[in-house]
Amino acid sequence: MRDSLFFQTVLAEEQVALQVYLFVTGTGAAGYNVVVWGGPGVPLVRQFDGGRVPDDMDFDDFSVGSLTIRNLEPLRTATVSVRSEHLDLDLSFRAIQDAFSYHDNPDGLPSWFALDRIEQTGRVEGVLRAGDRSYELGPMGHRDHSWGMRDWRAPQHWKWFVAYTPSGAAVNGWIWVARGTWGFAGSVLRDGVTVPVRTIEHAATYDDRFQQQTLRAVLHDVDGGATSLELDVFGVVHLGDERTGTTILEGACTARIDGEEGVGQFETEWPTPYFEHLGGSDPSGADARGTDRRGEQGPSAPA
Repeated sequence: MRDSLFFQTVLAEEQVALQVYLFVTGTGAAGYNVVVWGGPGVPLVRQFDGGRVPDDMDFDDFSVGSLTIRNLEPLRTATVSVRSEHLDLDLSFRAIQDAFSYHDNPDGLPSWFALDRIEQTGRVEGVLRAGDRSYELGPMGHRDHSWGMRDWRAPQHWKWFVAYTPSGAAVNGWIWVARGTWGFAGSVLRDGVTVPVRTIEHAATYDDRFQQQTLRAVLHDVDGGATSLELDVFGVVHLGDERTGTTILEGACTARIDGEEGVGQFETEWPTPYFEHLGGSDPSGADARGTDRRGEQGPSAPA
């Protein structure tokens, strides 16, 4: 068994992005990353840690290293805190939609990815200190939770994204190709109702390092609606893993959902040799390979 929990938020005016990613295996091995990145002048902070947790610890009140996650009202509210030398975080999350399972999409959830996965957008607040800077969090953010083993070598590529506006409009999408087959997942939050996605038209651009720069998409939902999305990336961070030979790039973005301005995150996944063939390298100068993917690292990483 394997669980992963993910929280993220993007601040529009400051051009700052934050993500927290935790994985836990059935044997009690745990690892996580906390990453802060963004536009020019934003300090890049990548914190990785992990350890072992007791059998009786659950996600109602979970702690490992400097990370604590509490789920207060099931599937509605949660808090995340981190205390470390270079980063302090207090984040609270309150859902604005019911948790959405990718099994509710027509293409379903491929078995190589997880047994199940939920995605949920909500309102966030709190404070982030990264380096010598402090930021007030809000108004919006997103979280997901996957459970079941994952075969990181199965996908040939994916694009995952989330975007939201201060008014509460939100979209989530996942475009994957594995075993020669395309698939689509995600949802549109429209007038307070979550509608599953059927297909996603998509066109992305990349720089000479093959870092994602833009995404133009139309999400076609099961009710016949079409929602337009524009993502423009202002900061990219690389998270690679030698053990599985995969590289994930996280892009912090400005967004427009049907023309309404917001922010979001645009993630791409590649087999590392292919990504390097296309020109990929870590522009920060730090060698991220063998460090982390979204959060799995070191000897405690699950198979």
